[in-house]
Amino acid sequence: RAAWGGKEPPTMGYVVARYWAEVGQFHAAPRTTWWSQEWLVDHFGEQTLLTDITSERIAAMVAHQRTIRVRRDPSTKALVEIPCERVKNATVNRYAVEPLRKLFRRARDVWLYPVPDPRWRELLLPEPQERVREAVGDEEARIAAALGPDYGRLFRFMIATGTRASGALLTWSQVDRVNRLVRVRNKARDGHPSWYTIPLTGTQLAILDECMGHHPTFVFTYLVERSRAGRIRGERLPITDSGFKTHWRRRVRQAGIAEGFRRHDTRHTAGSRFVRVTGS
Repeated sequence: RAAWGGKEPPTMGYVVARYWAEVGQFHAAPRTTWWSQEWLVDHFGEQTLLTDITSERIAAMVAHQRTIRVRRDPSTKALVEIPCERVKNATVNRYAVEPLRKLFRRARDVWLYPVPDPRWRELLLPEPQERVREAVGDEEARIAAALGPDYGRLFRFMIATGTRASGALLTWSQVDRVNRLVRVRNKARDGHPSWYTIPLTGTQLAILDECMGHHPTFVFTYLVERSRAGRIRGERLPITDSGFKTHWRRRVRQAGIAEGFRRHDTRHTAGSRFVRVTGS
C-alpha cells in the first residue's frame, strides 16, 4: 500500500472485486459481467498488477480467446476452456477486450491508478456491419408452429410489439387492459431499471387473452411435459429468458427453420413493418 500512496495494489483480483461491488452487479446482465471478469482473472492471474498488463499481453490474450470457448464445469463450477476453431470477432470483443477496457478506464479515471493507456482501437477485432434480418414469406408462421403454442405466443407478441425477449416476459401487473397499455422493462441505465409504456393493439390484446387463466402472476408460461427437478407434469411455469434461448436453439436454429433468423430479429421485423406502414 505504501508503494501505491496508501491504496490497495491494483491486482486483477482486487480491481475485479471492486468493479463488481461498484458497477458490475448493477448491470442489466450481471451474470455475464461476472463470467467475463472471472475469466480475465483466471487468464492474467489474480495477483497480476493491472499496471503490468501491456498492449502486447492484451494482444496475446485476444489471440488466445479466438481459439477457445469458455464453459463452466458443472461439477467443479470452475471455468474451463474448450478448443474451438470458429469464434466470432464480436464474441472476443464483447467478452474479453471490452470488459478489460472497462477495468482500465475505471482504475484510471475513478480510482486514480497510473495504469497504461493501450490503443484499444488497434486491439479490438473488426466486426461485420450489423445486418437487419426480417421475417419474410411464411417464416413467421413456421417459427411460431415450431416453437409450439406456449413459446409461440411469446414469439408472436414480440413480433407484434417489437419488444426485446426480456421485456416481453410480462407480469399481469404490467398490463392495463382498461387503458389498453402495457409497461415494459427496458435495459438498465446506470444500474437502475428503466421502463417505457406502449399502447396495445387489438392483435396484441388477443395474444394476451390467450394467456388468461394460465398463471396468477406471469403472462407467458409453458406447460411442463415431464416431472423432473422439482417440476410437475401438467403444471404451468413462467417462461424465462434462458429457457426461451434453449427452446429457440432446439426448435428453430438447429431445426434449420428460417435460416439466420435470431430472436432479436423479431424487433427488426416489427420496426421494418412499422416504417413501411407509417413512413416514420
